Amino acid sequence: HTRSVRGRQASSRSSCSFSPVVDFLEPRLRFPASVVGARGAPNVTLTYAQSIDGCLCGPITSERQLISGEDSMVMTHQFRTMHDAILIGVGTLLSDDPQLTARLVPGPSPQPVVLDSNLRTPLTSALVRSSSESTGMSQRLTLLTTSNGPKDKWERAKALDQRGVFILEVPAADGRVSLEDALCRVKEDLGCHSVMVEGGMTVIASFLARPELVSNLVVTVSPKFLGGYGPSAELLKGEPQSLLSIPKMQSCPVGDDIVLYGSPSVPYLNGNSGDAHKPKVNGHSHLMQTQLSSSCRMWVEAIESECDLKVYNTPKQGQEIVALIKGDVFGGEHVPVRVHSECFTGDVLGSKRCDCGPQLRGFLDILQQESAGILLYIRGDEGRGIGLVEKIRAYELQEKGLDTIDANLSLGHAADLRTFESSKEVLQQLGVQSIKLYTNNPEKVEALRPLAREVRPLKTVPNKHNVTYLQTKRDRLNHKTILSELPI
Repeated sequence: HTRSVRGRQASSRSSCSFSPVVDFLEPRLRFPASVVGARGAPNVTLTYAQSIDGCLCGPITSERQLISGEDSMVMTHQFRTMHDAILIGVGTLLSDDPQLTARLVPGPSPQPVVLDSNLRTPLTSALVRSSSESTGMSQRLTLLTTSNGPKDKWERAKALDQRGVFILEVPAADGRVSLEDALCRVKEDLGCHSVMVEGGMTVIASFLARPELVSNLVVTVSPKFLGGYGPSAELLKGEPQSLLSIPKMQSCPVGDDIVLYGSPSVPYLNGNSGDAHKPKVNGHSHLMQTQLSSSCRMWVEAIESECDLKVYNTPKQGQEIVALIKGDVFGGEHVPVRVHSECFTGDVLGSKRCDCGPQLRGFLDILQQESAGILLYIRGDEGRGIGLVEKIRAYELQEKGLDTIDANLSLGHAADLRTFESSKEVLQQLGVQSIKLYTNNPEKVEALRPLAREVRPLKTVPNKHNVTYLQTKRDRLNHKTILSELPI
């Protein structure tokens, strides 16, 4: 808490041109005490400077050049005061010998962390010298390395340890330090809840190829042509399943530079990234069949009809799917269907913090007009799968400035833990041939193909309590939310 507040105060004392970027970052880096120790990765800000032709450095034979201007350098140091840790790759350490401190603005310096698979960090580097002179853990250099490597690696480890360097072993991925495991260790072992990633090129490219690990992106574009190399060259060496994208990019001039900033969209929800990083059911892929557990007939006043009610058990622990079926749907084409995740606060209490209640009641009104249709009510998926207790904790974080996605991430959860394979199985067991799906969620559409041949978005009337939530779903989760004119 202190770090974010102190960094913010330093910025407010000087009316800087980059204050919009600081104002964007500051609430997203504010973690309340209830989150301390939560399992998961820290809040990651990926920031770097590039030339107008997309280069991070000039040709190999050229001398090292400063890309960004003086004002942008001050901004970078301001960012450092706002983060608990700063992370670079060993290549940057070897080429630049950086200090990674906040020298240009008042405020605390972040804890330096270096990805160094083979412990190539020189004993004479500035970071090692500072570590040997440091009296507190926050200024000690931490090296994240793998358990394998050349024979002399552990001799170097002993020498680094004698100089006060903290060495953490993490699992390897493709011969390098696993980014996901590295971030978790930084949070769990070092107590750092926010990490600023500064470089170099390989590290930046790695994060661009793993957008689910990035919370914030800040790119400074300098009005220079370097004719050198950028992250794209590194990305071409691999085959990333998804690349980072900013659905609602913001920008502001900082001196002669332009700063682009925003929040990445969640990659596994855009329908283009495959299944590599999708959440699994109880730690494994969806394997078990969804099975009918009980059924009955009942009159439903909301749709003024007698309906079938069927309850299904699913492979996901604690989850049940309740199917409310009006009319004869077996063999039906374009059957109206709504897949609705349980929301106690919205469905039962009528909370205005979300649009769940209005969407549920809106679909029941549609069923009243149709001769046949199906409502699948998913019990156990409260708060996009995190449960009611955690959802209320997420509400607390939203009251402190985080949006609905970052609140879940701050608690150590994915942005959305739900999967819809079981919903598709229920529809198949009911014998429908195709459906007219009422949803704004592209993940549901993708999961229910090829049954979902027609998609009908649901119109939402925002209010002062849920407008930010609705905009976040639209802009960061790619929901096709139709926002009518604000009644406020």
